[in-house]
Amino acid sequence: MWARAFTANYHLDISIFIAITFPIAFLTTTANRDRARLAWPDIVFAALSFAVALYYIVLDDRFLNWSRGFSQPTTADVVVGFTLLVLVVELCRRCTGWGLTSLVMVLLAFTFFGHLMPGPLRHENFSVPYFIEMMTVMPIGIFGGPLDVAATYAFLFVLFGNFFERAGGGKLFFELAGAITGRMVGGAAKACVTASGLYGSVSGSPTADVATTGPLTIPIMKKMGISPVRAGAIEATASSGGAMLPPVMGAVAFIMSDLTSIPYATIAFASLLPAVLYYTSIYILVHNEAVRNNEPRMPEDQIVSLHTAVARGWRHLLPLGALIALLIMGYTPVYVAAGSTAAVIVLSWFWRESRIGPRRFVQCCTDTITQLVPLVGAVAAAGVVIGAIEISALAGKFTLLITYVSGGVLVPTLILAAVFLILLGMGMPTPAVYIMGAALLAPVLRQHFNLPEMQVHLFMLYFSCLSAITPPVAVANFAASAIAGVNPMALGGQAVKFAIGGFVLPFFFLFNPGLNMEGGPVAVVTATIFGAAMVAFASLALHGFLGRRTIARPLRLLLACCVIGTIVPRVEIQAGAALLGVMLLIGVWRMSPRGAGKHDGPESSGARS
Repeated sequence: MWARAFTANYHLDISIFIAITFPIAFLTTTANRDRARLAWPDIVFAALSFAVALYYIVLDDRFLNWSRGFSQPTTADVVVGFTLLVLVVELCRRCTGWGLTSLVMVLLAFTFFGHLMPGPLRHENFSVPYFIEMMTVMPIGIFGGPLDVAATYAFLFVLFGNFFERAGGGKLFFELAGAITGRMVGGAAKACVTASGLYGSVSGSPTADVATTGPLTIPIMKKMGISPVRAGAIEATASSGGAMLPPVMGAVAFIMSDLTSIPYATIAFASLLPAVLYYTSIYILVHNEAVRNNEPRMPEDQIVSLHTAVARGWRHLLPLGALIALLIMGYTPVYVAAGSTAAVIVLSWFWRESRIGPRRFVQCCTDTITQLVPLVGAVAAAGVVIGAIEISALAGKFTLLITYVSGGVLVPTLILAAVFLILLGMGMPTPAVYIMGAALLAPVLRQHFNLPEMQVHLFMLYFSCLSAITPPVAVANFAASAIAGVNPMALGGQAVKFAIGGFVLPFFFLFNPGLNMEGGPVAVVTATIFGAAMVAFASLALHGFLGRRTIARPLRLLLACCVIGTIVPRVEIQAGAALLGVMLLIGVWRMSPRGAGKHDGPESSGARS
């Protein structure tokens, strides 16, 4: 924190970050089958990573003032750089599995041997010293933006989230959620959505959100008669939205700010309405399931009044207010996170139960480093990915491929981009998925179709975040399934259904930037209204029920057409589609008998499994 807040030396910051996190990562992701004991490779890799980082720290002035083409790497530079590259690949394998690791290895092989390939994939031959220089010295490789973001923004905001939770802020979110929704039909599920969204807006990590809120929300939902599969799916879906919801969002948003040079506060402001609509779509499905299955309200002994919740925890709102105020005032995210964390610590000392003493302080720092371990492996490898793409000029080749497959037509290209990001998410962490999308897909959409930069990168951000719940490899689903005691694949199908709003929203704001607070008040209001109609139609068309009333398949197909109509950036078409959708739902409500299809719908078995 000190290195980043009070120095402007990014190379030194990253070197210190590597010296701290890489050894811990190797020691906590042991290669030994007996996880309670360390294997000798763990100790060797940890020692090597510390020694490599120390080399870069000691020679920091030389590397900071490096001039490509004039400064020449020594033999020691090449050996140390190659060692760092091997350490990054191994750490990536330990932290993220073989998905991202395989991609890194393929790109490295392509960079080294691409000069032997025929046709447009061929590139010039590179010497080993040049390759090591680009990967381990220049700011396009390991010492580039992704690891810099992890060392600064991600670390500081995860630290803030841990201090906030230890001081009692997490309890306030649960009490507020229960007070707002607990007395409604299906109050347990609605409280889960609210609490997970509130906590996720601070933590910005789907897995951390599930691990924190899931042990409380999932058992309560199961007690209220909600199936374990659906309880876990609701928790995973709501937690995944935290990375899209301001004020903190997640590491992906900070990486987006770094890659696009768009201020983080601007990104957070533009993300507010889409995130609200994402949670609205979840809420619609949760409410429909609750009405259809006659789910009870939460027990009164588990609910406090809104007045009581605020009276108990109002002090925890002060650091959040400080965070938002500092962002609005234009301070950098580093100072915002550091100042907000300091506010949490100082305020905690005025109340004994929330006081952060030496023991809690150390525990918060330990938890932060532990939570960053999977991210460190992913973003370090992502730096290698960016470096390989930059060196081999792969982005231009990929642009030609995408435009050829899609025929150069916008909508098929967007669908291909969404599918590509979802497929990448099957085995890669969210930041790495976004970085790959930003490196390979964003140039296609920006240059070939001249789409706005903010919306293009938010498109990438949304589908990257949704990879956390997209089967078969979905980290948020795995965490929720472990708590719920169910098969993660069954849970994943339900999670995708609850998250349908998130899958259609990127297409909407790409053509309707008013949803990102761009344009005048009329543009913002109309985009919000049509966006709300779109997520409602999409949720109900996929779900097939309006409360206890069945929506016939032809009407569901018409609702799906209304979804497409509301996306088209023509007000008359959007208004017509919204009006038609509302009339269809009114017709279903008035003409379908209550209780029809309560147990015979196509989703019933999945919802009750």
